[in-house]
Amino acid sequence: MEVKRICQWCGKPFIAKKTTTNYCCHQCASQGYKHRMKERRIELRELQELIEVKSKLDHQDYFTFAQATQLMGVSRQYIYKLVKEDKLRASRISARMSIIRRADIELMLKTRPYERRRIKDDLDITEYYTAEQISEKYKVSQKWIWAYTRENNIPKIRIRQFNYYSKKHIDTAFAKYKTDDALTEWYTPDEIEQKYGMSRVAIRSHVYRNNIPSKKEHGQIFYSKLHFDISKQTAEDNSSEYYTVQEAMKRYNLTRDSVYGILQFHEIKREKKGRFVRFLKVEFDHVMGVRK
Repeated sequence: MEVKRICQWCGKPFIAKKTTTNYCCHQCASQGYKHRMKERRIELRELQELIEVKSKLDHQDYFTFAQATQLMGVSRQYIYKLVKEDKLRASRISARMSIIRRADIELMLKTRPYERRRIKDDLDITEYYTAEQISEKYKVSQKWIWAYTRENNIPKIRIRQFNYYSKKHIDTAFAKYKTDDALTEWYTPDEIEQKYGMSRVAIRSHVYRNNIPSKKEHGQIFYSKLHFDISKQTAEDNSSEYYTVQEAMKRYNLTRDSVYGILQFHEIKREKKGRFVRFLKVEFDHVMGVRK
């Protein structure tokens, strides 16, 4: 039986005589041994230097950031992070020098004891939603969930690589967006544009004025079909009793200034509906009849 191996020194494939053989030849084995001994001596020297540094620091009460890094065995960036988050106090004594007291390091370690992270079995997981469950129930994207929960401080826990969000807080947050379950038919803005010839601005204005129910799913807005059709029908019925300025101009062959002059002189009440000014037909027809 042939044992095919890769030499750990030169990287060439070879046939090993034993399963424990790691080198293809005596020369590679010798070079590998020398390299291992060199790394071991470097490790021992670094360990000795670290012990000497710590022994010197044991007699100090004040440390620079670099010395605090050696004392605590963490990176300098982590020391800066602790100071920035007010977890560790530091004092600036010049533009280029800051120091940390030993007492402040010990106080930080004393006031922040180790707390075991709760695992899934330690809590009632039914009181929490996953991001996927929120997305499926309320028709929102997971990116929106991340931004909303962070902005509104929704309580959450992290179990391994998954986030779980408080069900009570999520349900309360979405309660204001709840729509009547009896509404089953909805318009998209595109469908309203096609059916009624309204612009997006006009649609939003009409929805706001008539308090039409709406909902949002996966970033898409929907408007109640029943309420929108009724509001438009009512508007059309009401419009049959009124003239717009353009309609009065066309019917009586008048200029715009003439129409406004008649309205002002005879004190005919007018109102603005969207982009149009309108007034009662019966009053304007009466005035025009008298004039004729």
